[in-house]
Amino acid sequence: MHIHHPLFQSAATVLALMVLALGDTAMAADRARNVILFIGDAGGLPTLHAAGIYAHDRPQSLFIHSMPHLALADTSALDGWVTDSAAGMTAIMTGKKTNNGMLSVRPGANGEDGPSLKTLLEYAEEKGLATGVVTNKAVWDATPAACYAHANSRKTMVEIFSQVFTPRFGDGVDVLIGTDRKKLFAAMEKAGLDAEAALQKAGYTIFESPAAVTAGASRAVAIHDEGDFPPQPVVDKVLQILSGNPKGYFLMVEWDMHTDKVTRGLDRAIVMDELIRHVAGRVSRDTLLIFAADHSFDLRVQSGKRDRPLAEQFAAELTASPPPAKPVIRMNNTHTGEEIVATAQGPGAERLHGFIPNTQIFQVMLSAFGWSESP
Repeated sequence: MHIHHPLFQSAATVLALMVLALGDTAMAADRARNVILFIGDAGGLPTLHAAGIYAHDRPQSLFIHSMPHLALADTSALDGWVTDSAAGMTAIMTGKKTNNGMLSVRPGANGEDGPSLKTLLEYAEEKGLATGVVTNKAVWDATPAACYAHANSRKTMVEIFSQVFTPRFGDGVDVLIGTDRKKLFAAMEKAGLDAEAALQKAGYTIFESPAAVTAGASRAVAIHDEGDFPPQPVVDKVLQILSGNPKGYFLMVEWDMHTDKVTRGLDRAIVMDELIRHVAGRVSRDTLLIFAADHSFDLRVQSGKRDRPLAEQFAAELTASPPPAKPVIRMNNTHTGEEIVATAQGPGAERLHGFIPNTQIFQVMLSAFGWSESP
């Protein structure tokens, strides 16, 4: 039966417009204005498992474990089953796998430099968003460098850092915090470059330490030699700076979780977990939070009793003579190839699920912003 009454047709038109509007609203609500990517360097499942019990004497007790969406991601490099941080972070930041040792480039023919791969930070700069990179490692090291630089070798310190003030898109990363000031600036000087002058010319305010960064700076660099710093107040200031951009922001925060020194690595994993908990309680609802590791590490909880703290049992073993045949925590100082867990909350987090390649983490972030891949 067809009804041609004008009132009915008018109501149907209004209803159709309402459905379209609701659809547009739903699509907008599913998009993120901001994305924060937390990277636990070597923070694979074995390390998270050990850190939870070490800190809270129960499994699955980290905030990371409570994030509602997760996937298990393969981390293999293009040329090997076990990745280093350069290839691992390149996959996460560009959606493409590359060879170990390479930063956001594909291998070229006959050993030549291959084509550069556009990073999520560069997409954000191209779109006019604010961007930041915070790490407790060297600012030119593999994980932070894969965000803003392109190099055939992760060891080319001067080539990598020079790209901070010669960006391919926008005005480059707006806030950069990390270590290795003395070594980096000396290498730049040896190459005939004045790092401080170049940074000032690019519009950065240079701070002596992460704690000295002020929220009033629109572009800030803090490269220091002090080692670890309390990350919560520093990241709070960085978020204040980046939030000044009405278009939104992308922030990558790396914290080293290598457990070659077991207690230091587990302590750092706990610090990172508390940072994520803190940030999750402060950011706006239109912010996607993702935690991932660039690769896993050969650490295992392989014994221990529930009747006393794991940390106490581990500490006792360190001074035991002879050492136990089966220690509470076993560490073999090497990267490993099993999947890492990626967890997320916020708009677009539901796209993270199942068994995935680590390149899919890039796609989740890109889709959350509502963007498509482009050259």
